[in-house]
Amino acid sequence: MTLTERDGLILEAAIEFGPDYFYDIRNGTLGLTLYIEAPNKTEAGFVRSAAPSFWKKLYVVVIYHTDPEFSADTV
Repeated sequence: MTLTERDGLILEAAIEFGPDYFYDIRNGTLGLTLYIEAPNKTEAGFVRSAAPSFWKKLYVVVIYHTDPEFSADTV
């Protein structure tokens, strides 16, 4: 896959699933994988419901990061 093809797929994913997420295409355990990084668990759930498991012959993984300093006791 050329850089132009990769960038084109990332642009298509951003148009289809939303521009508010970070997209990357890397080799994964199931071949080329589209990684969609959401800012939190709720947003990741929305993206996961919209994104299929395979999109344009790419395996799709939705990830999010939690704040390690967050504690439910402080809320």
